[in-house]
Amino acid sequence: MEKTLTITIPSYNVENTLRETVDSLLVPSILNDLEILIVNDGSKDSTSVIGHEYERQYPQTVRVIDKKNGGHGSTINAGIQEAAGRYFKVVDGDDWLITENMPRFIDDLKKTNADIVYNPFFEVNDQTRERKLNGLENDAFTAEKVYDFDSIADQLSIQMHAMTYKTSILKKHHITIDEHRFYVDAEYVLMPIPFVKTIEILDYPMYLYRLFTEQQSMNIKNMQKNVQHHYDVTMHMVDYYLQYRPLLNEAKRDYMKRRVLALIEMQYQIYFSFPFDWKVTSEINRFNKELKAKDKQIYDDSHGTMVRLIRLQPKLFYPVIKLREKVRRP
Repeated sequence: MEKTLTITIPSYNVENTLRETVDSLLVPSILNDLEILIVNDGSKDSTSVIGHEYERQYPQTVRVIDKKNGGHGSTINAGIQEAAGRYFKVVDGDDWLITENMPRFIDDLKKTNADIVYNPFFEVNDQTRERKLNGLENDAFTAEKVYDFDSIADQLSIQMHAMTYKTSILKKHHITIDEHRFYVDAEYVLMPIPFVKTIEILDYPMYLYRLFTEQQSMNIKNMQKNVQHHYDVTMHMVDYYLQYRPLLNEAKRDYMKRRVLALIEMQYQIYFSFPFDWKVTSEINRFNKELKAKDKQIYDDSHGTMVRLIRLQPKLFYPVIKLREKVRRP
């Protein structure tokens, strides 16, 4: 029997949260429509043991894929390769879905043929458990309506937690995410876009995204530690955009360019977050030169005021900006 939805759960040392993740998905009325792939990425804790417990209890729904550690991208790649569902969603092993909305979500997936299905999602503060709704800023969209992607691309900036892809797009076009890298969510949300034609907007949330954990890649200390990972992903997406730019219509070109420019801006923000160090100015110079060599238009378009000043003379303006930030702190 064909499954309606494959949910891949990237799992690395998530013994403390994996049960909450899996339990949120296991609604009895939808088990025949659901495939859950727990991709154990070489965990050193009991993640695999917990996963296999669920596999034994729900053999028609849950499957564990044990593999050597390859990073978040490798777990998504494994999930895409093994997926049997008509649609594909990634739910990280420290996040979860809204259980009461699962039957409605499966029913909507059965009725649609859109390439992307979009839901708003909640950001959940891990300390306070406070929830913040994200992704319903534009109330002009009609719920449960399938749109031509190009017609609303200028109003979208889809995050990973909001999207569910048609699996055939990922498989047919051999979407493969970088392994042994952080920040590859950017690749997952961007790489299928050249092949997407339609999107359905749903008005109810599904995903609960846990924020403010020490392990999170977006934690500023981790961003500084892994600055080269973000650099590599940014340059990969610049190359990917340049590869497809001649083949894209204006709407998709603008959408992908906007997302790439956001990555470039984030790279500068990571540099600015460091305490002043002459080595950082050298890294900024390296980034500037490589970016300009790849495409002068992309280079010129990533031109915020601070960026322009630093590009003119990083050894002068970078310390000035850092000094201003220090003075402004209470």
